[in-house]
Formats: sequence, structure tokens, C-alpha cells
Amino acid sequence: MSIQSRNSVLALMAEVTEGTPVIPAGATDFIALQDDFTMEPAFENLENAELKSSLGQAKSIVGLESPTASLSHYLRASGDQTAAPNYNELLKAAFGTESVSAAEYNTVAASTTSVIKVDAAEGASFERGEALRIQDSTNGFNIRPIHSISSDDLTLGFGVAVAPGVGVELGRAVTYSPANSGHQTLSVWNYVGNEGCIQLMAGARVTEFSMSVAAGELINSNYSLEGVEYFFNPMQTTASNYNLDFTDDNGTFATAVAADFWKDPHELAAAIASAMNTIQTAETHDCSYSDSAGKFTISTSTSAVLTLLWKTGASGADGTDLHIGTLLGFDDAADDSAATSYSSDTAQDWSASYTPTFDSSDPLVAKDNECLIGEVDDLTCFEAASVDFTLSDTKRDILSICAASGKSGSIINAREVTVSVSALLNQHDADAFRRMRENSETRFCYIGGTKSGGSWQAGKCFCLYLPTAVVSSFSVTDDDGLASLEMELTAYVDDSGNGEVYLSFV
Repeated sequence: MSIQSRNSVLALMAEVTEGTPVIPAGATDFIALQDDFTMEPAFENLENAELKSSLGQAKSIVGLESPTASLSHYLRASGDQTAAPNYNELLKAAFGTESVSAAEYNTVAASTTSVIKVDAAEGASFERGEALRIQDSTNGFNIRPIHSISSDDLTLGFGVAVAPGVGVELGRAVTYSPANSGHQTLSVWNYVGNEGCIQLMAGARVTEFSMSVAAGELINSNYSLEGVEYFFNPMQTTASNYNLDFTDDNGTFATAVAADFWKDPHELAAAIASAMNTIQTAETHDCSYSDSAGKFTISTSTSAVLTLLWKTGASGADGTDLHIGTLLGFDDAADDSAATSYSSDTAQDWSASYTPTFDSSDPLVAKDNECLIGEVDDLTCFEAASVDFTLSDTKRDILSICAASGKSGSIINAREVTVSVSALLNQHDADAFRRMRENSETRFCYIGGTKSGGSWQAGKCFCLYLPTAVVSSFSVTDDDGLASLEMELTAYVDDSGNGEVYLSFV
């Protein structure tokens, strides 16, 4: 049967223990896929140096497991300024930290174009990099990132044209900040065709998050992930479903497989056969999985009697009801008896257990957006034709001879943040080259979203902010007959160890 790939769905689950899969628990655990999604198992093939009395090579040996995945997702807010977007697990894994504003606050007297003043003790509710949606109509509900906080004074990364008055609401934000440790790992579940098969990558870390902006086009982002272990049509056994009671020529036996996630149905079938033959050594029993039918077969080749006690066994439906039969597709309304081989009553179901619910907001278009480069008083939108942002996390695997995959885990041990900007060259403008020549501290901010009546809408906007960067490359190129400026900024951590990149949804 052909599998319609457009029906595929993807779920992302934060793991408690790296590499231990977490099963999707609800409709909101899913995100919208694009057609460039890939997930691949990867095993290192070790060269076998043995000479086999032939010019040919000896059989290679499977080494370390290193699965990967890549996906795109439109960069957009959730539609609700109090809620993170439903792909937030990717952002938390990339940045390290997520925070959601608990309340909305407003301005008090004496705010300036670069410093927002809030009421006593309210400054502690804000953080560096958090975006404010300054809701005064004079400034068009400007969105601005916080550069620093001193008591109840919020210094902006880029100022506004007119100082806000008293009682101006500042919105609420969901903010992603860089962490130096503790980045979460993910279980990535791909339901191919939502019925054809399941791919699972456990222990996945986001090694790269990028955003691509081109004027007039949809704002897209891409995520590269590396994991610890790959599964194909995985099956889980727990204390509630790992038992098997059976009768053969030598009596009645109770056995169980381990509580585990099995990499594919064949691995589980082998474990069942091993459990039966371990508890009963006088006979030979077998369990196999049919790739064509999607069913399990349990049989014996030596015993004249084999009864699978799905109903009357100690773990059967009439007992504790903790048997493995339902997982394998066997009906437990009655025991399977009067034969020596039994196949599942129903085939395995590889569809998701929930109908996905996605964010209600539409993808964002790169028009009527704002790009600011320079210092706090550089308020003129930099007329970029394209902006490309990349956050790269370097992953270091922790190797272990005790781990089934050869890896016991991993850590993020380095981070690099860059922004590439392309724009038509303006006559007389030498600022970008000056900044590169002087290695000047440069701020960068990209604000995207939707407006209504000229004002940014709540819950539908984002703000990407690099508070400290340098212009690391500069060139003048030809863009279809017009002179174009190509510039790259590289973010850095300041002398106080403050973070160098923030993403905020408002």
C-alpha cells in the first residue's frame, strides 16, 4: 500500500532523561511539517581489517549510532501573547531557557526615548532581551528589546522616537535566552503518512537554529538535530503490559520481557521468544513479526500443546490484565488454544494517538517589518533585502562502552551566533565598513509580525535581538546590475558574561 506523505505529522516531547523516549501526551504536542523534513538513522561502519584469502573486503561492523533530523517551521508567534508557540520545545532546546511574562505592566512618570520606567519593584519582573510592546499610538505600538535593567529602569536596546507617557501598557512576552548548560533533549516522533510507519529519534539536541528572511516572502526557520538513538516502528513494554502466560506439554508458565522501548517489532519478537525459552527450557518456542501483515506470530516447534492465556492466565483479562497480548494485537476475550501457532488478530497501528492541534496564527511575511543595526539611537529601518540568522550549538557526545548505542549522552559545549544582511548600497554610507575596521560594538534587532492600523498586534509578533556583536565581514557585490552591500555580524558575550542573543514573542 502506498503511503501519502502529506498526511505525515510530527510530535516533539521534552525528555526527562536524555535518550529515554517520551510518548506524545496530547494534541498540542504536534507541530506543522513542511515537505523538507528528513530523519535518518546513521551507524558508523567500522572497517574489518581481516584478510579472507580474497581481494575482497571482510564484512564491516556496525559502530556508533548517530541519527539526525532536519525540519523547517515558519517563525511565528502563537497568536496569544501569554502563550509560547507550539514549536517552543525546539526553541528551548536551541537557546536553553524559556520564560513567560506572568503579568502586564505599564509605564510611570519620567520615561525617556531610551529608558522605560515602571513602578517600584516591577523591574524584577523583566529580563534582558525581553521585548516590550510599548502601546502608545504616537510610536505605533513600538516593539523594543530590553538591553539592561537597573532597579525599575528598563534601558532599551534601540530607542523610540517619542518618550512614552504615564500608564502606557508594555505587553507580555515569551522570551528565549541563551543558557550555558541544561539544554533539554527531545524525543522526535514522525508519523509517516499518519499510518504508514513511525520514526523516532531519542536524545535529540538542536545543533543549529536558523531564520531566513527575504523581502516579500514568508519568514521561515530551520532546525538541525542530532540524537542518541533511532527507532523504526518502536513499541514500548512496561509493567502494565510485559507479561505472558502460556501452557505447553510441560505445564503452565508465566514470563515477561523487560520494560523497554524496542527499536522495531522484530527486536520485541526476539525478546518474547527469549523470555519463553528461558522460563521453559524443555520445549522450543518462537515469536516472529510479519513485515507484510503487521502481525506477530507465537508458535512452538516441539510441544504438542501451546495455549496463550490472554484471558485466564494470572496476567490475563480475568486476572491482573497486565499481559502483552493487546500490545501485540491479540484479542483477550478468550485464550488462544487448540493449535501450536497463533497470529495477532489485528495488525499494528502506526498512526498518532491524537489529532494534532496547531497554532492559530498565520505565517508571517517579511514586509512592513523593522531591522535596526547600530546603537540605541539608530532608529532608521535598515532596508535589507534579506536577513539570515544562525545559532549553532556544538554538541559533544559522551561515549560509553556500557551504552547500547555507544553513547551515554551528550552536552552542548559551545555556541556561535551570526547574522548575514544583504541590502542595496547607499551612496555615502560608510558606517558598516567603519564598524568592521574599528571592531565596534554593534547591536542588531529584527522585528517581524503583523500590524493593524499601523500598530503591532499582540500575540502575532517577534523580536530577535543581538545586544553585542561586531561586523565580521563586509563586501560590495553585484546584484543583477545594482551595487549590493553584504555584511555579516558575529555576536559575542560581553565582559559581564551577559547573553548575546534573544528571541521574544509578543
